[in-house]
Amino acid sequence: MSILKQVVASIKEGDALTTVALNSDDYRPTSTEIVKHLLSKKLGGIYITTTRPSGSIIADLEKIKADLGDLYFVDMISLTVGGETEDPRTMFIESPTMLESVLLNIGLLERRIKAKRHFVMFDSVNGLTIYSENRVLKEFINVLANTMRLRKSYTMMLTVEEQTSDDLASMLKTLTDRYIENTDG
Repeated sequence: MSILKQVVASIKEGDALTTVALNSDDYRPTSTEIVKHLLSKKLGGIYITTTRPSGSIIADLEKIKADLGDLYFVDMISLTVGGETEDPRTMFIESPTMLESVLLNIGLLERRIKAKRHFVMFDSVNGLTIYSENRVLKEFINVLANTMRLRKSYTMMLTVEEQTSDDLASMLKTLTDRYIENTDG
């Protein structure tokens, strides 16, 4: 079963939190395809960027003709690297080390979503290992996961398989309702 079909099944079956482990070759096309599909099903969304500026992700989504009308961003990269910071759909975080700001900004953006149901997509959990020590990152993921579960927000934590330590993968498998990995098919 494809990654997209597994994500859709996860939502239909009532999962609150899913980890999606993608290989690096499939990461960008699969993550944008998931977002496009969920938006086409009239879900609103919040996309948390840790690997690339939101402007780059928006460009990728526009290329595949995704309807971005009810999609918002928490951008953890643009201010750090001097990227564009004028998009009104985006909350910009000063530094990827400011993890507590993520939850605050998700809460603010959830109020803007028009759709009855929405998703939160966190790309990529292991991208934050560059900026935070393991213990701090695990604590943040645990708080994020359980906060989103209480808010009844369908949350996906994306991770790049080749860059995910066994320790982090184990923690994600324990914490999430479903752990989706690449399969042939």
